[in-house]
Amino acid sequence: MNILLAGDSTVADYPENQRPMTGWGQALRELFAPENVAVKNFAKPGATTKTFMEEGLWDDLRNAITPGDLVLIQFGHNDQKPENGVLPGEYESRLRKMITDVKAAKGQAILCSPTERRLHPFSHKPEPSFTQQLPFLRRIAETEEIPLYDLNRYTYFLYQTTGIEEAKRYFLWSGVDELANYPAGSQDNTHFSEAGALAIARYVKLRLREFIQSELFDKRYYGACMYPEVWPEEVFAQDVAQMKELGMNFARIGEFIWQHIEKTPGQFDLSILERALTLYQQAGIDVCLCIPTPTPPRWFTVMHPEARIKNLDGTVMEHGSRQQCCTNNEDYRFYAYRMTREVAKLARRFDNVIAIQLDNEFKCHVDLCFCDTCQNRWHQYLAEEYGTVQWLNKSWGTQVWSEAYDRFDQVVIPLTTPFLHNSSLMNAFRKFTADTINEFAHDLCHFVRMETEVPITHNTAFGFNLMNDRLFRDLDVAGFDTYPKYTDYPWYTMNLDRFRNVRNTNQEMLLLETCTSHNGHIENYATPSPTGWVTAEAFIGYAGNLKSFSFWHYRGHRFGVEQPHSAVVTAWGEPDQGFEDVQRTGKLLQEMEPYLQRTHYQKANVAIVYSDHAKRFYTIDNGGIYDYRSLFLDYYGSVIRGSINVEIIQENSDFADYAVLLIPYLRNVSPELLVKLQFFTKIGGKLILGPMTGDRTGELSWPANNGLDLIGEWLHCKGITQYRVEEGTYTASYQGKTTTLSGLVTTFAGDNWQAVVEGAKQQLVIGKQQVDAGEVFYVGGQPQKLTGDELWRKFLTQEVLPYETDRGLVKVKEGIMKYRRESQTEIQLYLCNLGVTESSFELKTMASSCLNHEDLFPGEVTLAPYEYLILSFAK
Repeated sequence: MNILLAGDSTVADYPENQRPMTGWGQALRELFAPENVAVKNFAKPGATTKTFMEEGLWDDLRNAITPGDLVLIQFGHNDQKPENGVLPGEYESRLRKMITDVKAAKGQAILCSPTERRLHPFSHKPEPSFTQQLPFLRRIAETEEIPLYDLNRYTYFLYQTTGIEEAKRYFLWSGVDELANYPAGSQDNTHFSEAGALAIARYVKLRLREFIQSELFDKRYYGACMYPEVWPEEVFAQDVAQMKELGMNFARIGEFIWQHIEKTPGQFDLSILERALTLYQQAGIDVCLCIPTPTPPRWFTVMHPEARIKNLDGTVMEHGSRQQCCTNNEDYRFYAYRMTREVAKLARRFDNVIAIQLDNEFKCHVDLCFCDTCQNRWHQYLAEEYGTVQWLNKSWGTQVWSEAYDRFDQVVIPLTTPFLHNSSLMNAFRKFTADTINEFAHDLCHFVRMETEVPITHNTAFGFNLMNDRLFRDLDVAGFDTYPKYTDYPWYTMNLDRFRNVRNTNQEMLLLETCTSHNGHIENYATPSPTGWVTAEAFIGYAGNLKSFSFWHYRGHRFGVEQPHSAVVTAWGEPDQGFEDVQRTGKLLQEMEPYLQRTHYQKANVAIVYSDHAKRFYTIDNGGIYDYRSLFLDYYGSVIRGSINVEIIQENSDFADYAVLLIPYLRNVSPELLVKLQFFTKIGGKLILGPMTGDRTGELSWPANNGLDLIGEWLHCKGITQYRVEEGTYTASYQGKTTTLSGLVTTFAGDNWQAVVEGAKQQLVIGKQQVDAGEVFYVGGQPQKLTGDELWRKFLTQEVLPYETDRGLVKVKEGIMKYRRESQTEIQLYLCNLGVTESSFELKTMASSCLNHEDLFPGEVTLAPYEYLILSFAK
């Protein structure tokens, strides 16, 4: 693998007679030299996107690309100068041309935003100077589905926190006769000294780890969340010692500890964390150290009451729980960023800190905020997203109900109105909320990376209104929390199949919170799960590529609101409900580790597309009957209960890895996604669309030319109608199976369609057609529940089951979940009965049972609830 650089003077190489001027590309080569990774720097001082192409530099770089090479592209310093004659549209089009060339050469393009100047060239103040370029770069990276390394924001924060005067050391700044090559002195706020170039190159190298290092963790972790701020030191020490006895090697700490480490503004005392980390280090326990931004101290909300979240009804969130502050508030961000860097410094000192968790469950308890800060940011956001208010009006159709705006600062936030707000406005405001929480998260990453190379994660979950693919794009490893219902095992495995794929470059994932038996709080007493369930969760989780399995929490709380929640031990120190499973799981991991260590997880042939954009759409446009998470869980559950393993991917995933692609409930198919679907069918893929896929625009409006918008135009659909049917009133049939549809039904026609399932009056409910080398199905409706529906099961058996990866080895029945792992010499299947009743699978060829150390012969194999096996097949 090679790293190729395109850029300007801030990236370029410099000869000795210009030292200490150094481009960050030059420093990057030095950093990678010990690792035998070649860095080829084509950057040139003074280059614009235009001159870089016209002078043949881009052709030289393009001709040097070999498959798998990384191509980093940073322009903007010179493109923004009027005298260079580069229009904004030309800047964007040339960058897109470069990206297209890299993709054609089978390289990986990576955009870098321009490094910031120490001072703005016109105002001579420490403020951003690339505000025009950044929206272009974000849009390009999003639509081209490539990474954007935000060097601009990173360097801006680096200079601010270093101090504007102290930041001179990052630049070519000297007095008379201080530097031999610059005897007259230099006051350069753009070009870097060796120290500045090295600081940026170190950041770039850290970000490139996702392409160079296949795995971040060389073992699996098992443990629990602990709270040194809650318990006396002697109790905490006893718990750490007992963790070790239980086979635990992992703890998560610190997510709510802000008050204890910054008792007065700017005065940090991290000794409580230091003592805890030392204890863990002595016990051989690794740690996920958290950034405690969800619980700002009381002094902060007293000083800045305006930083609290303002609700739709005008009430303001009060101090006393968590997440009461608006993450867009600049005062909150200042204190949060400063504290984050202090915690990151601590992580650098302890080699047993193996991960850093940002915040805790973003948007767990809150959703939208209507404070003054959000209103001001909203108007700025709209200007960046839409460019002109005329385009906003056209995109939203504001001619309805006299909604049109003359300026961006006139655009309302969706407070209470007599009926409902424009669906496009509500969609944009929710997207604004998700984008800005991601901005906050990515800013936290910048401050962490100033101090440490420890991988960064976050504990997300399905229930929160986030855009997780964008969130984890700038983090290092996916993390999640889940408290699944043992009576509905797809609830749990959906997390594994989703978060394993939320990052395109790394399939590792961390389960950071689950319960030993049951969750709960003072308004919710929950029922314990059966003995064996938690161990079964851990078994199938590790098989599915979990790198950590962590309980919330180790010792039950006496105070607060979550006292009824199960733990490893009770608040008084005795084994809690589920302790038997905790013990068993520690022993199980030791048994599994040799088999896991020698193999790698293998993807399924079938994928389902999950979309946080679709989830946002259903939050607004749901007809009073739909919830995206419930819809998707039912769909996913119906597939895996039909003996079909799947990957849950997103719109920006690589579809070429799969034979069958299922895309339900994706209300909008973007032009970029359409191109990918068309390519998928050209290479012979089977595509199953719907229900409700493609029936809305990207602005959550109805299509203009075809009822299924771009999908309908591509597949030549006509006669499209969409309406709600009551359960039991609309019958559909397929190969001798009959069902009744419920909810929205989309019927359609077209010359190329072949009927698969017909409804009333011979209307197409499911149709198929050949497209290039592939096949496309459109599903226009469904029964109220897909799980258990005989027609749907028959359809999946006929159209999807033949592509199941392991059909030649086993056929599992409902309740049994399996994952496949491989080495060069063997195939391993990890099978576990997650159901509440006995189930079985058909073994089609001889296998070795690894944990039982016996051979199994072809035939029916029965598994009791929560029983598991590792089967080994020689290749």
